[in-house]
Amino acid sequence: MSIEYLDYQTKIIAPTKQLFDQISEQANVLLVQAKESALELHAKVSETGLELYEHPVETATRWQAEATEKSNQLYATFNDNILPAVKADYDQLIVTLVDYGLQSRQSFQVFLDNPEQITVEAFTALNQSLSTYIDNSLNISALILNDLSSKADEIISLLIEQPMETMEAFYYQSLTNLLNSYFDIVSSALVSL
Repeated sequence: MSIEYLDYQTKIIAPTKQLFDQISEQANVLLVQAKESALELHAKVSETGLELYEHPVETATRWQAEATEKSNQLYATFNDNILPAVKADYDQLIVTLVDYGLQSRQSFQVFLDNPEQITVEAFTALNQSLSTYIDNSLNISALILNDLSSKADEIISLLIEQPMETMEAFYYQSLTNLLNSYFDIVSSALVSL
């Protein structure tokens, strides 16, 4: 494998340029939207200020009425929707806690009535789970060690027989994997934007 096989244009330059262009375009759109929003806000503040200046009593009275109406709506929403929902959640929490307390007391009573049996059953189940876990771990570890040993033998053989070619192939394979990872990350960023 040689440097010609590494496609920098496709793996680095093109996706990076595309990502930069897409981010720049989105930033420009956000800038235009912010400018329009600022102009709308300025126009509304100017209009409201002029109205207050020209008709101070009527404008203040209207604002007070609107504030009172909004406050009444908020109060009604709180009393009609939010408060009952919170009360229902609180009632459900109390029922759940009572049930949990009852189940805990029953479980504790079973333990008090048969402490030796419960302890033996618990430790037996724990020992069985640990034995199964240890057996599975040992089997998997043996397979991994055998595979690793055979791979190490292959690598050592290649290094002894063809040291330069092996190192060069390792270098280019690592570089290719790095470029592919960069390409995947940038492509994911482009898709998510």
